[in-house]
Amino acid sequence: MGMPALAMKTPRAERGASVDYQRLSLRKHGQLAQTSHPEYTDEAARSFVARLLDMEVERRTLYGDEHLQGYHNISSTARIGEPAGGTAKAREPLADLYHRGIANHQAHQVVRRIIEASGLTFRQRVAVLIQTAKGDRRCNGPRGMSYEQIVANPRPWVQYLGWPPGAAAGMFDNAQALKDAAKSARLKLRKSVSDESTSCVFSTAELPYV
Repeated sequence: MGMPALAMKTPRAERGASVDYQRLSLRKHGQLAQTSHPEYTDEAARSFVARLLDMEVERRTLYGDEHLQGYHNISSTARIGEPAGGTAKAREPLADLYHRGIANHQAHQVVRRIIEASGLTFRQRVAVLIQTAKGDRRCNGPRGMSYEQIVANPRPWVQYLGWPPGAAAGMFDNAQALKDAAKSARLKLRKSVSDESTSCVFSTAELPYV
């Protein structure tokens, strides 16, 4: 009786399986997501796209201009029980908070430019950012809407993401159409960040070490 076949892994697959990409700096992650990099893996590209989309949702929903310039949780009730800066750890020096805020601002602006340069249509951007934000299991209230409910009334979601409430009216015929648009957006963005020949605007040198 023959021996059972063993699953074969390519060197690239083995490398990717052992890397926690989310712990890498944004710049290093972006470099590994490009097919020209010797340590490129499909997982590096997929996770980089997911990271870009998460950061774009953050930029649109969590950070006002004053936050992106390094001012965090200035409201006395922003996070009751926590020191300024939004952490239960020892308070960081103000200068460190400021410089970290500037770095975060730069990172979010580079991410914005990468997404804009990828050529996503407005319909694709709306769909993929709704899907990304909806992936947060803490969603409740208007953000706890099903895809069917979102298609029927997209106003709360598009407003939450920073667009005029009526911007996506009638944009999707049904829930599957929204999901299909989100899928095509991810594929287009992945191609843009992975293939240097189609992404002349994107340079990993722009990405900060955050």
